[in-house]
Amino acid sequence: MSGENLIPCYAAMYSRLRYVAQRHGYCLAVHGTMTRDFDLIAVPWVEDASPEDVLVKALIEESHGFTAPHDVNPTKKPHGRLAYSIMLGGGPYLDLSITPRIKV
Repeated sequence: MSGENLIPCYAAMYSRLRYVAQRHGYCLAVHGTMTRDFDLIAVPWVEDASPEDVLVKALIEESHGFTAPHDVNPTKKPHGRLAYSIMLGGGPYLDLSITPRIKV
């Protein structure tokens, strides 16, 4: 499936994924072109936001995706972000970055 054909699919998924993230105390934002992968950023929005792994499992369940065997552990990114690749099958995937929860 070409990148341009993925945009409507990713856009349709966003509403459901955003709702799941919100239930777990995160704001979910889109960045990038959505032509190859679906770049998402999850930002903890409430004090008692779910742990990152709980959010990832919920998003995997909602998207019917899976993590690649080599991607079970997240990739550490600048400023404490954790990055996950959630495969959707046949090439498309969610590129999810989660900003860290900080106790104040």
